[in-house]
Amino acid sequence: MSKAGLSATIVLALSSLLIAGCATKNYVKQSITPVDQKIDQVDKSSQQRDSQQTSDLNKTNQTVDENEKKLSATTEIARTADGESKNAMAKANQNTKEIGDLRSVIANIDDYKPMGEPTVVHFAVNKDTLSKDEQAKLDQFASQIGSQQRYFITVEGFTDQTGPKELNDRLSRARADQVIAYLVGSHNVPVYRIHTVGLGDQKLIDEGKGKKAREQSRRVELTIYTAKPLTPSGSAGGN
Repeated sequence: MSKAGLSATIVLALSSLLIAGCATKNYVKQSITPVDQKIDQVDKSSQQRDSQQTSDLNKTNQTVDENEKKLSATTEIARTADGESKNAMAKANQNTKEIGDLRSVIANIDDYKPMGEPTVVHFAVNKDTLSKDEQAKLDQFASQIGSQQRYFITVEGFTDQTGPKELNDRLSRARADQVIAYLVGSHNVPVYRIHTVGLGDQKLIDEGKGKKAREQSRRVELTIYTAKPLTPSGSAGGN
């Protein structure tokens, strides 16, 4: 074969190969493009689904947090209500007991007898304040109550004979109130066990008008009345 013929043959072969290669590339491209498009669609759909799931999860978590806060608030309210209910019940029980004790005193008033002589505290002219010495007398008086179960206390306030009657009546009550406040505040004596009255200058210790006589009349007298413990049947013990 001549060189010219051989060259033509080689060129022809190369041209065929080039044409076949281009055809193959086009085929591959046409085959792959739909697959790529499908993958892109799936990927976008997956991203949208993941985004929606994330949003839903965040909403769910937010709802759970809100519900937990509401539950905590409800629990706290319930605890507070329960505490208040228990306090109210305890107070009601205490009030019931105190009322019962007072009714027992009233119902059995004839059973009560004075426990010793009255304790007497004195006051300065036109004063209703307690001195240290008089407070010490009240401390001693309160110690006599001890473990008494059935008792009550009388507190009687007095003045001397000087001054207007209306003023003396008010002053005698003010002195009695000071004594009660001390017993209740310093010794926790139940106030419902105390009976008080202000008598002004009605019961003078000494009718004389001298300084010593007036000092003795400016006073408050306290007496403890006691009764025997009640038996299980509700009546007082034996003689």
